[in-house]
Amino acid sequence: MPAPISRVGELDNDKIVEMSGGNRFNLVIMAAARSREIRRQNKDSMKFEHLHSNVSALLDFQSGELGADYMKKIKFNEPNDRRRDHQAKYMGR
Repeated sequence: MPAPISRVGELDNDKIVEMSGGNRFNLVIMAAARSREIRRQNKDSMKFEHLHSNVSALLDFQSGELGADYMKKIKFNEPNDRRRDHQAKYMGR
């Protein structure tokens, strides 16, 4: 099983903040929600997107795939979120 390639060097902080609406605090909330969404979707995948879900979430904002309107899609305090997040942990850690 090959090790995943690090993509942290591809991130441009200023561009990410700009593409997410210019508010760093909202960016943190949106990136955390997107990271959990990526982890849940790919928990059974062998592509390893879920290993670096935080970086994948930030790259989504940087590339323009997601923007400030993503904040409207976030649902806070849904029942069963904690259970789903626990099940989505990668590689049994």
